[in-house]
Amino acid sequence: MSKKLIAVASAAALALAGLVGIAPANSAVGPFAVTHSGAATNDVARDGSTATKAIQINVPSDDVIRTNTTSVVATGNTSNSTAIKFVVTTPGTTDSITVSSTGGVKVLSATQFAASTTTSATGTQTLTVPAADGNADIYAYTTTTAGGTVVISAAGSSKTYNLVGLSTTAYKMNFTQGASAPLEGKFTLTGTVKDAFGNDLTTALAFGDFNITILGGSAAATKAAVATANFKYTSATKTYTITGSVRDTAGSQAVVLDIGNRLIAGTKVTAFGDPVVEQFFTVTANDLATQVTALTAQVAALTADYNALAAKWNKRVASKTAPKKAVATK
Repeated sequence: MSKKLIAVASAAALALAGLVGIAPANSAVGPFAVTHSGAATNDVARDGSTATKAIQINVPSDDVIRTNTTSVVATGNTSNSTAIKFVVTTPGTTDSITVSSTGGVKVLSATQFAASTTTSATGTQTLTVPAADGNADIYAYTTTTAGGTVVISAAGSSKTYNLVGLSTTAYKMNFTQGASAPLEGKFTLTGTVKDAFGNDLTTALAFGDFNITILGGSAAATKAAVATANFKYTSATKTYTITGSVRDTAGSQAVVLDIGNRLIAGTKVTAFGDPVVEQFFTVTANDLATQVTALTAQVAALTADYNALAAKWNKRVASKTAPKKAVATK
């Protein structure tokens, strides 16, 4: 090979080496991709592709956003996660990633997720983060049991995930009860139980989840009141009905209803207001026969008063000192 050709070849090689060494600022990494982990129920059938296949995630009932990074590979695998972690891969090393959500779903950047001050009020429904070396982590959570979506986009590609919240911890109960009942009759408590965000629980409470304490009346009546209590849950209205026995003697009867350890971590969360996991009721047991006698006496007394007034009025009418007609007595 001539010296001229060798020189040309060397120059070409050096130029190629220089080109290889000068990589563009946003060089290609790979195709756009998203993976997720931390589902409350890691079921392969719930890949988030549709509303009926929505990824299930626990509502952050204690106001803590956390995730369990167990891979979604098994059916029925559960976790205490309150956030889904999305790992995003972008075509370019520094591509901008945009995220949006609907419903009660909120999104967080990795920095927000890691902050000690992050609560259920921190997230937003729009977010933009840059990829670092072609990757970024995004977190999503929801405060409702209704469905919502997360849309993750970068470099002209996007992926949509459906999410739905699971509510498992009671925070506020709201029961009502009539003030009186007949002796040895029944009292009925009717009400709802909701989580800290006002959602009905995903799985309704069972009778065993409630504690019922009854005071007043004979020991036998008190025992029977607890033992014979009936329980009903109406799914259409999300309403609980608890029925118990009234004391066997006239007087007041105290009924205390609580839901035991279903309160979030056993403490109040300031952002959610005061928890209500116990209610106190007073049932007045009335002897119906005694009530009838008393009411009969009241009617008789009122009738006598009316007749006395009627007689005075009619006397005035008879004397023509009143311009009205006489009235009939009872």
